[in-house]
Amino acid sequence: MTVYIEYVVLDNFTIDSLLLYFAAATLRLRCKWYRIALGGAVGTACAAVSVYVTGAWLYVIKGVCVVLMCAVTVGLGVKLFWHILLTAAYTFVSGGAIMGLFHLFNVRYLTDGGQFYQTKVPIFVYVMGFAAAAFLCYCVVTYVRKMKKVAPYLCKVTLHLCKDVTVAGLCDSGNTITYNGCPVCFVSAKYKPFNEFLADSLLHGRTVQLQVNTVTGTGTSVAAKAKISVNGTQYDVYLATSASPPCPFYQIILSNQVYGGAL
Repeated sequence: MTVYIEYVVLDNFTIDSLLLYFAAATLRLRCKWYRIALGGAVGTACAAVSVYVTGAWLYVIKGVCVVLMCAVTVGLGVKLFWHILLTAAYTFVSGGAIMGLFHLFNVRYLTDGGQFYQTKVPIFVYVMGFAAAAFLCYCVVTYVRKMKKVAPYLCKVTLHLCKDVTVAGLCDSGNTITYNGCPVCFVSAKYKPFNEFLADSLLHGRTVQLQVNTVTGTGTSVAAKAKISVNGTQYDVYLATSASPPCPFYQIILSNQVYGGAL
């Protein structure tokens, strides 16, 4: 039987790192990614050393290995004790789950001598495939959940810029900012048509500086006067750059004066 050492290293590193991450996430402990990777590397090193040890010393090394892995990942303190317990629990659960899947799909993982590791595909490939699928499902569920949350407050908005463009707008009842009697709406700074309009307005001296007060503090924003249409009604507004990160659900945050403060 041929055992590729790189498969063994990758299998141990991948599984150990995931176990450490899930244990920390369950306990809501914030850990840097490099500390989790270092903990996985410690576990891989201990696994390599344990091959040459037998008897009672093998269990001692495995116990010390778990403590070192967790200490490297989360540091010392009371949190270390709970992280060790949860990592050990996840180890037993994941080990049983992996063997259960092998039995379910009739994958041979034992040699004739009863030793582990007789698979054509390394275990880390299965684990990474499962992790990728789980991450994809998490992203889809998170996206749908956020979309349902903001969907009732979205409406179509036409921006009359250098040319008319239709975007999704968020009706924000908390946006009461005005300038010279005109409501102020905020557009994502990453939206290209707005950037072109703002650059043209800047060149012709049609921009103003607005002082914006938010929950995070006071700042300034560049704005230019424009016309927008919401539900068939045209408004004169100031379009200002938004300091918030771009959102995939909408491109403009409307003033409450534009839609009457209610949907």
